Amino acid sequence: PTTEDNLEPDEAKLPDAEIVEEPIENLSPEERLERERAEYYENWMRSQADFKNLRRRQSQVLEAATAATRRELLSELLLVLDYLDMALLTPVETQEGKNLLQGVKMTRDQMMQFLGQREVELIDATGLFDPTLHEAVETVDDSGVAPGTIVEAVRNGYRIGKDVLRYAHVKVAADPALEDAPPEETSDSAAGEER
Repeated sequence: PTTEDNLEPDEAKLPDAEIVEEPIENLSPEERLERERAEYYENWMRSQADFKNLRRRQSQVLEAATAATRRELLSELLLVLDYLDMALLTPVETQEGKNLLQGVKMTRDQMMQFLGQREVELIDATGLFDPTLHEAVETVDDSGVAPGTIVEAVRNGYRIGKDVLRYAHVKVAADPALEDAPPEETSDSAAGEER
């Protein structure tokens, strides 16, 4: 059965509505010119709208590419910042080592200033764990703090505005009641025991 068979009798063979224009040969020269002008004007308006849409799309593509490149570059710089932070944790005892440490600190401060100018902010890695900002790399038994509290920051996290550039890697206090509970049987393990 065709779609026309499924239609109501009145809908089956309705002609498409068309604008009937008088053939151009039957028009006076002024009417011909007026019709041509109207066609050219409509085409020009369509072209203008298409051009505006193209510019808008190109602008969006350019903004997205720029943002992606910016994120990639800043992510690479965060790795350099991690190395500077590790260098600052190295114990030094000699004057030469202290001078080198001072140079590393100044370099790190300059890098932080550079990132701050680009709206990169350090994510706070204290308080309660927030999965939108933190990535838990380990759970720790710590009866001195409430479950879900960040115990230690393993790696700093950063964001640009509201967007996370890199999640903060943290250790989180575990809930002792959950760790003492026996593991739940899954349907897969129960099915395996029946075999």
